[in-house]
Amino acid sequence: MPLYRITTPEGLLSPEAKAALASEITEFHSGMAGLDVAYTKLVFDSFAPGDGFVGGKAAPAVLLTVKIREGRPADYKNKLLFGLKSLLQGATGAQDVDMLLALEEMPASNAIELGELMPDIGK
Repeated sequence: MPLYRITTPEGLLSPEAKAALASEITEFHSGMAGLDVAYTKLVFDSFAPGDGFVGGKAAPAVLLTVKIREGRPADYKNKLLFGLKSLLQGATGAQDVDMLLALEEMPASNAIELGELMPDIGK
């Protein structure tokens, strides 16, 4: 189920860099969750110069939001977030101050994927 939305300044990531990052995130998440890679979805967004802000000042903000099924333990979520941070920083060169990674949990029953209602974790 993971659904990723990655937002960066326009032109920061080339199409090739996006493809490479998508592949790295997919492999990383699939390996952690034990899921087939087909379950991992990613969407890239970008914003024009002057449309990103950090601390109220124009800045090259780099944002990653991931939606996952609820029920994973805290250590899993921490490992996931720090692994994603490393991958995202490697691809973008963003400084910690310019980055936000957010994990959103939702009930499995709130999603249909590959044509079926998502099962709860462990089922």
